[in-house]
Amino acid sequence: MTRNAELVPPSPRAMRLGLVMSFLLMLFALGVFILSLEAVRTPNDDGYRVDVTASGCEPNRLEVPAGQRTFTVVNRSDRAIEWEIVDGVMVLAERENIAPGLRQPLTATLKAGDYAMTCGLLSNPHGTLHVVAGESDAETPALSTTAFVGPLAEYRVYTTLQLRKLHRSAAELRDAIAAGDLEAAQQAYRDARRVDLHLAMPIGLFSDLDQRLNAHAADFEQRENDPAFVGFQRLAGGLFEQQSTAGLNGAAEQLVADVDTLTARLKSASIPPAQLADGSARILETWLDHHRDDDAIGQHDLADLVALTEGADKIVSLLSPLLESQSPATLHTLEANLAALQRDLQADADSSASRSAADDADLLQATRALARSLTGINPALTLEG
Repeated sequence: MTRNAELVPPSPRAMRLGLVMSFLLMLFALGVFILSLEAVRTPNDDGYRVDVTASGCEPNRLEVPAGQRTFTVVNRSDRAIEWEIVDGVMVLAERENIAPGLRQPLTATLKAGDYAMTCGLLSNPHGTLHVVAGESDAETPALSTTAFVGPLAEYRVYTTLQLRKLHRSAAELRDAIAAGDLEAAQQAYRDARRVDLHLAMPIGLFSDLDQRLNAHAADFEQRENDPAFVGFQRLAGGLFEQQSTAGLNGAAEQLVADVDTLTARLKSASIPPAQLADGSARILETWLDHHRDDDAIGQHDLADLVALTEGADKIVSLLSPLLESQSPATLHTLEANLAALQRDLQADADSSASRSAADDADLLQATRALARSLTGINPALTLEG
């Protein structure tokens, strides 16, 4: 039988070479890691990175080419934050409820110009987003603007009627709170909130009004005690969590005033055609931002989603004739996803049993599918934001 060869210890030179190679490999791995972090700060396939700290955005000024751009928003503060791209008071894109330490992508189609970036807390200073025209960008011929005259006119009638309902319900809510009638105030709140969410798309175009009407306590420095925290979330906390009308008179008065302001703005402003679909997708994504996969969906949140879906249904009905001629496949997918979400919501309404985690997961999945379908409308209609 042949004897096994004896093991020969490595020479000092080989050991030194091995150590050097290991060190070089460590340096290479560290360099790759650092470059992967820095890469999101500059243009690449993943887009542009914005870090939101407790005091604002880093960088506070960002320059990007016009067109569809993806931003990675990183929360480096100790509380959930939101990030918006705002043109004057009009919100073009937003991402809400980004948890501390996490990052969320946001994709927006931007024309050349200067925009503001909200940076976490509503009291933080805004950043600046400078969008530069790209000479080499090929432009796709857009559908004629006259094609949207009919849908926009019909939507103006719809918003006018909804605003009347909202003003009436908000006034009833204010009066019930002033009278200390909790039951009447709760019902008036439900009526007003439903209409508010039917109008979530046009309300969401106005950053200041949207913040007063729909911001959450976590968006403010002093949370529930912040004097700037008014609107539906403030009222819901008092009426349903505390079961009291005490201390809500100011918020109810402000609500009526904000509805009046909204009415005046929508009367004189025209809604950009591209915002019909993109704005509707954004408000569904905002609802999703506040509902993690492992969080139970409460009854108030469920009622909000029902109202948001009703508002999205109106948009789909307005744009369906255009999609039928331009992109039947897009319309088919959109209508299928809308119907699926409506079925899930109806099943929840018809069921007397408590909701399960599987029910919540199905609802979140159906909502995401509808939001994605809505974002496909503008490309199908060659609409630019």
